[in-house]
Amino acid sequence: MNILKSPNKMKFVSLVLSLIGLWLMLNSPELGSRSASSWVRSMGGSVDSQEYLQMLKEYISTYKTMGGIFLFVGLFSFLNNHHQ
Repeated sequence: MNILKSPNKMKFVSLVLSLIGLWLMLNSPELGSRSASSWVRSMGGSVDSQEYLQMLKEYISTYKTMGGIFLFVGLFSFLNNHHQ
């Protein structure tokens, strides 16, 4: 792809990826809550509270992990590209 060969465009893509990662991490509680609520609806609208709390924790953890990966890859790419 030609977009990845241009240093300025690559920096922009890296920063956007980093910002998405940061946004995912900061909004993981809200995103996790929405996902857990969707899961409850898919289960017929009624689940055990402990089961709900476990799913909520897992969804939040998933969004934090995804955000961390995006943030790391974006910043690593930006800093690595910066030195070339």
